[in-house]
Amino acid sequence: MKKIKKLSRLSISFVFIMSYLSTGLVYAANHEHYPNDPYLGTSWQYAKVGIDNSWDAINTEHEIVVAVLDTGLDVNLTDLAGRITTGYDFLRDTPDMIDTHGHGTMVSSSIAAVANNGIGIAGAAGTANVKIAPYRIGDTTLNNDAVYAAIMDASNREEVRIINLSIGSYEYNPSQAEAIAYAISKGKIIIAAAGNHGEEIAGVDPYYYPASYPGVIAVGSLGLNGEIAAFSQFNDAVDFYAPGESLMVLRPGNGYGWEDGTSFSAAIVSGIGASLLAQDPTLTADEVESLLIETALSFSEAGPANGHGLVQADQALAKLKSRRALAYVHEHTSMAINLWQLR
Repeated sequence: MKKIKKLSRLSISFVFIMSYLSTGLVYAANHEHYPNDPYLGTSWQYAKVGIDNSWDAINTEHEIVVAVLDTGLDVNLTDLAGRITTGYDFLRDTPDMIDTHGHGTMVSSSIAAVANNGIGIAGAAGTANVKIAPYRIGDTTLNNDAVYAAIMDASNREEVRIINLSIGSYEYNPSQAEAIAYAISKGKIIIAAAGNHGEEIAGVDPYYYPASYPGVIAVGSLGLNGEIAAFSQFNDAVDFYAPGESLMVLRPGNGYGWEDGTSFSAAIVSGIGASLLAQDPTLTADEVESLLIETALSFSEAGPANGHGLVQADQALAKLKSRRALAYVHEHTSMAINLWQLR
């Protein structure tokens, strides 16, 4: 009788494993559906961080909003059509959005440019249902009052899951630190550029803000040579690295061009974070960061300034799906066994 009971439990587990697989929550990437964006072939960064292996493994059911606090956004861009939600221009005190500088538009495109639409580029979350909430908080210089107000506003929006801060300076700002602490208390994922003066900071305080505030995910840049870029901030506050050299971006007026900088490295990580949340919107900020930590590719030489290494989107997604599959099977197998034992 014991042997029959044991076999029955295995059978029940098998049934629920097959049931989970049939839901489509776990599936392999189908590279026949590689996006058709013409400039994607120049986007070397996506192979480095595993996005190339996960374009068609992203759940599109759940909308994920990323607040981008920057120089604004050109809202009339074809490659961002359908990817923009309400933001605010704190310099002009209006919800009507502009970008006279271009940096905010380029960062936003690195996150959310539409994939597989036959034009331009694809953002790191290009196949996800991601929306950009643009906040204009500076032009050639940052307005600290606007930064504070924008962080607070984004923090109080339930739909905003990630706040991207591809901005910064070497000056610690108490109001910024307060606003970021508040955002973290509201469960937001804060991702910031680590800074672009790595080769120029000898004898200078190397900490760059807001990237170096507690709880912020600071992202440095990987160069084309596969090593940390010479310009990238290099200190023990950096958490992860992502490509940041010779990246194709979308510019105001539907133009495209090449850019360097940790601003775009941070945007790539924001896109990967959005893709993870799209797969499972119940993830907390800590859980998203843990997935990135557990799957990051370490550099060949260990060092306190290397952080956790190079982010890996495909590995993080695979680990998330594996965890969900195990949780699903465990929950439903236990329920079925309990019902079976009552018979």
